[in-house]
Amino acid sequence: MVRRCAGNILSERESDMPELSHRRSRGRGLMQTVASDVVRHTLYPLLKWYEDPKSQALLGEFQQYEFSSPEILARVQSEKLRKLLEHAGNRVPYYRQLFESNGIKPAALRFPQDLSQIPVLSKNILRERKEELLAEPVDRQKLKWNASGGSTGEPVQFYQDEAYWTNSRAVRWMFESWWGIRPGEPTACIWGADRDLPELKWRERLYYGIAQIRICNAFALSDERMGQFARSLSTWQPGFVMGYVSALEMFAHFLLNHPQWRIRPRAVSSSAETLTEQQRAVIEKAFDAPVYNFYGSREVNNLAAECAVQRGLHANMLTRYIEIVDELGVPCPPGVPGRILVTDLSNVAMPFIRYENGDIGSWAEDPCPCRRPFPLLEKVWGRSSDFIVTSSGKAIHGEFFTHLFYTLPEVQTFQVLQNSVQDVRVSIVLRSGVQTFNPQKLRNQILEAMGPGVECTIQAVEKIERAASGKHRFTISMVPAPWSASGAVVGRDQK
Repeated sequence: MVRRCAGNILSERESDMPELSHRRSRGRGLMQTVASDVVRHTLYPLLKWYEDPKSQALLGEFQQYEFSSPEILARVQSEKLRKLLEHAGNRVPYYRQLFESNGIKPAALRFPQDLSQIPVLSKNILRERKEELLAEPVDRQKLKWNASGGSTGEPVQFYQDEAYWTNSRAVRWMFESWWGIRPGEPTACIWGADRDLPELKWRERLYYGIAQIRICNAFALSDERMGQFARSLSTWQPGFVMGYVSALEMFAHFLLNHPQWRIRPRAVSSSAETLTEQQRAVIEKAFDAPVYNFYGSREVNNLAAECAVQRGLHANMLTRYIEIVDELGVPCPPGVPGRILVTDLSNVAMPFIRYENGDIGSWAEDPCPCRRPFPLLEKVWGRSSDFIVTSSGKAIHGEFFTHLFYTLPEVQTFQVLQNSVQDVRVSIVLRSGVQTFNPQKLRNQILEAMGPGVECTIQAVEKIERAASGKHRFTISMVPAPWSASGAVVGRDQK
């Protein structure tokens, strides 16, 4: 006789004998820990040596700057930036033409003040002039093709070279070392997978096994799938968990509702979406571990990460150059949100120089107490299209709406869609068992923030579809937000 529990089959006899079950689980856990250590110290180093023998050496080089002076780090970054610009002007058709037409001589530029002479690289330019952005000569067989759907759903395609990925691994390992995570740590990922793991080829399955990575597909989360993953992890006990913010939050709620699955990593890393303090609290409670915010994009990854102090995200100066500017291209002072521009210092095959990735961020007022010289991002607020725009020109950050829903326990999740300044539509999913919901108070709060002349429609739906990337967007605006030095953002001080 059997009973089903969270998608797993347990014998009734074993479930009625907790001490026996505990001893068996502890024994399995001990054996898996020993096996994981063997893999990490033998097979994993061989895999990394075969895959990329340069990353480990580069990690040691990067860590030499971890507590250097800001001046030394700035000189290293400026030298890399100058070499990239000279390379782009000589060997990349798009930049060769751009520099000539604007009278830009990379060798004569002073950093950072003269960098603004170089026009911004937009997603449209990348989409339309992709071939001209490739360096000459270049062997495409040695490049990795990549793509991003972006906030509009229109794909942006690009290439990344071996140096890009070598640097990316080293920077990622450095960030993770701040959280007590070592290369080869058993890792659970709640991530977007284009296909389920059982369908992978045997080589790919072997790679994930040696790399000690287990993945739950964030594109298709369900109670059954999460139950299977929770059972696997509760026995395996990974030292590290990472994933999309909304996927981690969903899995965290599942774990809190199913306390029989106890997963205790040393650290959790969230990325791909804006992390709110409420989401951080739920995830930390479920895993009993700190959650570290990590920032990057598919076009240019490993941009910034939190340290153990968690006062903001340290910008990666070793392989990236980050700017925050207003709509006129003027640098924003600390505390003022603006457009994020990224220069990738590592990918010479297809350089991204002052690339506008569509995100909004702000610099911190004060340095981090951890004493690392990497400048501190106060916050990455999200995509520019995550801000709802009022008729007066103010931008309402998505967290304003999440705070409104804190006091509405009837609502499981929501999405705000702004089609125009006058048209705002809110979709809500009610929690199981809730039959009625009075939206009038919520509507009044939204209208008060939006100003006069706005029509707000609130509709209960069964499900809110995720984006093609597998991420959930709480706010979507079709109205461009104005980014100026005034920094007029409603709700930015709500914590």
